[in-house]
Amino acid sequence: MAQTLEQILTEFIDTLDLSFKRVQKDASSAAGTVSLTLSQLQYLEAIYALGEPTLTEIADKLAFTKASVTTAVNKLAKLNYLVKTRSDDDKRVFHVSLTEKSAALVKAKYQALQNYGSFIRSTLSQGEAEQLERTLSKLIKLFKKP
Repeated sequence: MAQTLEQILTEFIDTLDLSFKRVQKDASSAAGTVSLTLSQLQYLEAIYALGEPTLTEIADKLAFTKASVTTAVNKLAKLNYLVKTRSDDDKRVFHVSLTEKSAALVKAKYQALQNYGSFIRSTLSQGEAEQLERTLSKLIKLFKKP
């Protein structure tokens, strides 16, 4: 019996989720950081994307409370994945930056994802790739709506 679109999408999302977790684990292992949780990796990725953000900027990006961000950042700093630096302009504000180890981890993950994307692209014809690009772009817009 043929699968419905909903069944195929559910299987695809589940497979993608498992595959993504494997990519995360492999990148962590390659960078020697297997002790980090997916949530902690999410913090590192947000900080990498923002540069040297404040705690408020991290909270805004991840849609977390500032208290949660402060707790997580302090823990990652104790594990030597982050450095907190007090602002010269406002002593109440801290900027957060990645250590060399955590920056290498995030870069390894992005490289693994690029390789994964290239692998997927290599299995599609030009027409299939263009159709997938249109479909995924449409879905991304849908998911990003508030």
